[in-house]
Amino acid sequence: MSAKSYEQLKAEMETIQKQMVEAKKAEKTEALKTVKRLCKEFGFTARMLKGSLAEGRKQQ
Repeated sequence: MSAKSYEQLKAEMETIQKQMVEAKKAEKTEALKTVKRLCKEFGFTARMLKGSLAEGRKQQ
């Protein structure tokens, strides 16, 4: 078994990083669907969740 070159490893890392970004987007979408479903099911409002939520993105 030969060792991979720096360039080969770098290319693999870039591919994996792109896959990680895509996987996170997909998981984030599913997580948001779950949160929305649970809020609707249990009647949670934004006001009730305010202290538990991360800061939203600022509009520019």
